[in-house]
Amino acid sequence: LVSNFATGWAVFGLRMAVVPLFISDVLGRGPRMTGLALGFFAFGNLVVALPSGHLSDRIGRRTLLIGGLFACSAATVLLGATSSVPLFLIAAFAGGAASGISSSPQQAAIADILGSSARTGTAVSTFQMMVDLGAIVGSMTVTEVAEHLSFEWGFVISAIVLLAAGVVWIFAPETRVVGQPASDAWETGGSSELA
Repeated sequence: LVSNFATGWAVFGLRMAVVPLFISDVLGRGPRMTGLALGFFAFGNLVVALPSGHLSDRIGRRTLLIGGLFACSAATVLLGATSSVPLFLIAAFAGGAASGISSSPQQAAIADILGSSARTGTAVSTFQMMVDLGAIVGSMTVTEVAEHLSFEWGFVISAIVLLAAGVVWIFAPETRVVGQPASDAWETGGSSELA
C-alpha cells in the first residue's frame, strides 16, 4: 500500500500534474515540450517494465521494488534540479525507466499476496485507491510547496516519499518463492499480507 501510494504521488501526481507546470514556469517551454517530456517518461517505462516483470519472476519482487523506488527517488531529485532541456529529457527518461523497474514487481507482489483468496475484490480496490490517494495528495502538496517555496523543494519532497516506500520494502518479506510458479507462492506461505 505504501509503495502504491508513492507511485501514485510520483507518477500521477507529480509527473502528470506538476511537470507540465515546471516545464512552463521554470524551463519556459510550451505544450510541445510537455508532450515530449511525458513521451520520454513513457518510453523509459516501456523499455524497462517488461524485462523487469520477467526478472521479478526469476529473482523475486522485493529487490526490484527497492531498487526501482530508490532509482525513481534519485531521478525525481534530478528532474527538479535541472534547468537544461536536454538534461530534463534525460532525467525524464531515467524517471520513467526507474518507475518501470518497480511497477511490474509491485503488481506481481499483490498477486502473490492475494493468491486465490475469495476476498480479492476489496483488497485490489484498496490497493488501487492508494494510487488515487497518492496522486491527489501528491499533486496538491507539490503545487503548494512550489507556490510557497520552490518547484525544487516539491520534487525533493516527492523523492523523500519514494525513498520512504523503498525503506518500507527493506523490512518487508519477499512475496515470491523463487523457483516455484507464481500461482503456488500463496499456497506455500511465500507471501505475506504485511508486504
